[in-house]
Amino acid sequence: MRTRLALTVLVCCFFALQTNAQAKLRGSVKGAVADTAGKQSMEDATVSLTPEQDSTNIQFVITDKHGAFQFRSLPVGRYRLLITFEGYMHIAKAFTVSATHADYDYGTLYMQRITDKLPDLVIQSPPITIKKDTVEYNADMFATKPNAVAEDQIKKLPGIQVDASGNITAQGEKVQRVLVNGRRFFGDDPKLATRNLPPDIIEKYQVFDDLDDQSKFSGFDDGNRVKTINIITKRDKRKGYFGRAIAGLGTDETYNESANFHRFNNDQQISLLGEGNDINKQNFTVQDILGSSGSRKGSGGGPAAATYQGGSGITTVWAGGANYRDDWGPKMDVAGSYFYNYNHVSTNTQSLTERFFDQNQDTSNTTQRTSPAIARTTNQRANFNLEDRIDSNDALVARPNIAFQTTSPNSSSVSSTVDQNGRPINSSTSNAYGTTSGFNINGSNLTYRHKFGKAHRTLSLDLTGTVNNNQGDGYNNAVNTFYNLDSTQTLRQYYNDTLRSATLSPTLSYTEPVTRNSIFELNYNHTYTKNVATNNTYDYDNAVKGYTSFDSLFSNSYRFLSNSDRFTLNYRVQNPRYNLSVGSGVQFIHFNSLNTTKDIDVAHSFVNLTPTVNFTYSFSSYQRLRFYYMGRTGTPSASQLQPLTTTSDDINYTVGNPNLKPQFTHSIRMLYSSFNPSNQNVLFATLNASTIVNDIQSEITPNNKGGQTTTSVNLNGTYNVAGYFEYGFALKHPKSNLNFITNINYNQSQTLVDSAHDYSKNTGLSEELSWTTNIKKNFDMNLSANSTYNIALNTLRPSQDFDNFSEVVTAEITAYTNSGWLIATDFTYTYTNNRTPGYNASVPLLSPSIAKELFKKKNGELRLSVFDLLNENTSVSKTVSLNQVSDSRTTTLTRYVMLTFTYNLNNFAGSKQRRMPGVFPGRFRDGGFGGGGGFRKGG
Repeated sequence: MRTRLALTVLVCCFFALQTNAQAKLRGSVKGAVADTAGKQSMEDATVSLTPEQDSTNIQFVITDKHGAFQFRSLPVGRYRLLITFEGYMHIAKAFTVSATHADYDYGTLYMQRITDKLPDLVIQSPPITIKKDTVEYNADMFATKPNAVAEDQIKKLPGIQVDASGNITAQGEKVQRVLVNGRRFFGDDPKLATRNLPPDIIEKYQVFDDLDDQSKFSGFDDGNRVKTINIITKRDKRKGYFGRAIAGLGTDETYNESANFHRFNNDQQISLLGEGNDINKQNFTVQDILGSSGSRKGSGGGPAAATYQGGSGITTVWAGGANYRDDWGPKMDVAGSYFYNYNHVSTNTQSLTERFFDQNQDTSNTTQRTSPAIARTTNQRANFNLEDRIDSNDALVARPNIAFQTTSPNSSSVSSTVDQNGRPINSSTSNAYGTTSGFNINGSNLTYRHKFGKAHRTLSLDLTGTVNNNQGDGYNNAVNTFYNLDSTQTLRQYYNDTLRSATLSPTLSYTEPVTRNSIFELNYNHTYTKNVATNNTYDYDNAVKGYTSFDSLFSNSYRFLSNSDRFTLNYRVQNPRYNLSVGSGVQFIHFNSLNTTKDIDVAHSFVNLTPTVNFTYSFSSYQRLRFYYMGRTGTPSASQLQPLTTTSDDINYTVGNPNLKPQFTHSIRMLYSSFNPSNQNVLFATLNASTIVNDIQSEITPNNKGGQTTTSVNLNGTYNVAGYFEYGFALKHPKSNLNFITNINYNQSQTLVDSAHDYSKNTGLSEELSWTTNIKKNFDMNLSANSTYNIALNTLRPSQDFDNFSEVVTAEITAYTNSGWLIATDFTYTYTNNRTPGYNASVPLLSPSIAKELFKKKNGELRLSVFDLLNENTSVSKTVSLNQVSDSRTTTLTRYVMLTFTYNLNNFAGSKQRRMPGVFPGRFRDGGFGGGGGFRKGG
């Protein structure tokens, strides 16, 4: 018995030691990749390693400049190694890490190009790839719920945030342009792409800072970058048609109708869109080409028009448009779009504004205002894009665009102002209404480019033009009572305004190579600007029963002429590791402004400097640092220089200053991006800083009417610093992504308030945590929590607490079954504090829904939804600026129930795709600009 027991213990100890030894045993695998034909090392090939016992635990690396790769610390087990490179046959290997064979060296592995015999090979991509200036996301790696749109998938991408209005922020910067297969989609309106295209046709998203055409052509970065997302569609989804129709009816006469249809035939794309609803839903970006809704400010200080701000107000929308692009032959690309929208916005805003004029409590006033308003706006915009590659050395690009707008605002306001002791200063009742219409040709350009026989020797001529023509009229009525003056003023006014402006700006650029890796650029620009404005106001004359008495105080007409010449010299050097560009320009400006109302002529000449430095360093294929410096001179506007007094309400006045100097802004920007392909960790960091010398700010003095007089002055002490940091990583169980985002910003500006220097110092701190699932079946969830703390200091009131805190928690949860049932809940909780009593908010917004997929192909859906189930929705805001603090509350959409039917149309003629056995994430590069994938032409 003892012998058996001893033997059993001995055997157990042996197996325990063996198990422990295997647990400690670690193996490795390495090798290099080269091209079969040229025997050249292949940098940036994707190498994936998958353990057979856990196929979800995939590791990635990208080969270095020598084509080398290596995986270390591999536990005992069997593995599959896969090497992929776009345009090449994949290489697959299998090996086992064991006590007898732990380390593997495959030496040089040669990859063979894919021949025409394999046109339909499909290779999946890793979730994220960082290639030069582009962050690329594989769409198939980010699962979405049924009937989703691209916006729903973009929310899941690390480094990108989407707010409730559909505005996209990438790496801390607002996305201003969304391309489809490298081409503009409905001009530069991101929402028309992200809210109308379905995720199932999308292969990948590319995020980058797009350059203007001249910078792309010359290779010189002028610092004018646009944060851009390029949506690349799947190859088998580029021939066929797809679309979606939605019809919904709800309680309280609510409705929601929309339809979109897209026909793709490789390079040819045709899209039709339409929508109509009264539930504050806009699948497009509102454009105000007239400025401030094209109207004057109403007397008494009330807003002259209601503007849509997120969920504020009640908005009715009707909109529709068409987009077309095609290749007219092998050398000509053509694209164009037209879009129409009608908006009816109704708001009712209550606000409380405190103005302070020194460090004591004896010079301040507080204004309460109630402002109902209605605005009706009609927009039409059309743009066209033509790129003609005449031959291998010459190209012509034309981009005309035009927009029309008509707006009819109608607003009223009731306000009262008291001093620090509660004594009344003024009260006002006002009403303003009118109509303004006009057209705008903004940024249309014609470009000719030529390449000489010598590499990098180029010549380009660009002609940019802008034309504005606006005209409108309306009525301002007000009764203002001034208690300090013991007087009452009645205003009954008719105004008639016109504005005609034109700008013509030709630019000539020449580049000359210095060495194989460096070039010079010489650039000349001339800009001619002419503005003619007529703003006439007439008071009501009781004697003649009409608006015949010209009022010079409320009128301001002028002619403005400007000519500028800018000469710029840049130098760029580039090698595989870094790209450096330095340069500077000098600009000569002369303008003349004649005020025809007051017969005042102002002429000025300025000399401006425009230095730039751009530096990019690549630590590796997936780790990059960028640095920009830019110096820019800003000249005062014609209205700021005119030594005259103007007003819109006879309570607050503006006075020009002919002694203003130009302001000079120093700006720096640093961006760092990193992606670890082995564990899918992503890191983005951005630092922006600027300071302004001779900043054009305001000098404010109180008046005895309870208002203030504002004059433009030059002041120093203005600077801004903003930092953005994001760290994200993938979770295996459940399959999901976790992101941490930190924003820190500080800004300081100075104002003269009643001759005292007033510094406004604002610090903003925010932290966001988001968790998004990538589960392929039956469940989808997006969770986020954002805490923001604003610290506002004002030297005139150092003891007063302007700080405020807000918390926003959101949850989008969808569960669905294989039989087609779906239950979803959208929940947003908003909390704000330290506002004026009555303006704090604690809003739980709960919107559940239940749906059933219909038909054999599940291309139909019937959904019952409730918006704001708890009936708690509201909209509040707090603004701290100059010498005032304002809290406001605006009416918004509340609870309704809606039944919605959705039908999806989908028919593609793409070839059937063949997936290679054992193929795991790789990269299928289409080639093209920036190494970030195909189609990224940016035009």
